[in-house]
Amino acid sequence: MFHHTFAAMNTRFSMVLPETEARAGRRFAREAEAVLVEQERMMSRFVAHGDLATVNRDAAGGPVPVPDGLWDVLQTCRRHHELTDGAFDIAQGSQRGGHRMQMVHFDPVARTLQFTAPGMQLDLGGIGKGIALDRVRQLLLDRGVGHAFLSFGESSVGVIGTHPAGDCWPVGVEDLFEPGRSLHRFDLRDSSMSTSGNREGQAHIVDPSSGCLVTGCETMTVACASATDAEVLSTALLVVPAPRRAAILRHYAGVQAVHIVYRKSNGRWTGEKDWLYE
Repeated sequence: MFHHTFAAMNTRFSMVLPETEARAGRRFAREAEAVLVEQERMMSRFVAHGDLATVNRDAAGGPVPVPDGLWDVLQTCRRHHELTDGAFDIAQGSQRGGHRMQMVHFDPVARTLQFTAPGMQLDLGGIGKGIALDRVRQLLLDRGVGHAFLSFGESSVGVIGTHPAGDCWPVGVEDLFEPGRSLHRFDLRDSSMSTSGNREGQAHIVDPSSGCLVTGCETMTVACASATDAEVLSTALLVVPAPRRAAILRHYAGVQAVHIVYRKSNGRWTGEKDWLYE
């Protein structure tokens, strides 16, 4: 068995390859690190001269050429924005509320992008890890790896094949207040899982319809074939009311999801399944 963990994209990335010998595992790990460095340079808004940072810096002043890799990522974001009826939105800025993605003008012929409102920025935090995880998973498949467990900071998981001792990779949704206790289990096979949510006093997810932070201690976990789709849906389903979730999921095949809400009583936090989609 080969196991390796390294820092990537402002978190840690772990790979477990149960049927890969050490020499090949080290080579795959180096290749995976190189993939993630490139993905971060392209998608992070904090890498000063990276592709996204350059777009964010210049697109308010006029059309900005977008490199091919980032262009493809942004077209994926536009597709998910449409499929989720605006619940997934990478555009941020001074404009409060509304579908801010519609304030970004794309020229598909010139492959340029321009912000049409002041103070705008693009943030790929709600999809970037999923895209990068899919890239690494494809890399390992191309190298002939038949079994793998990949974890991006524990909130995003991708697997290849099954656990060597079973017919799936059983992955639990951990209780935020009782480490080691699982509140729900997904049985993953050649698939992915992503969790988004808020801990107590740490609201950071923005509802695109209002421009306000989502409050409350809760998590949304989504499992499906694509890590990119799981990453998008874990955030999009969290920001919409429960009646809208089924309508969004009609556009995605093979999705499972669970929403867990935490409530405090007598000084103790308890998490309960509030919504389940199978």
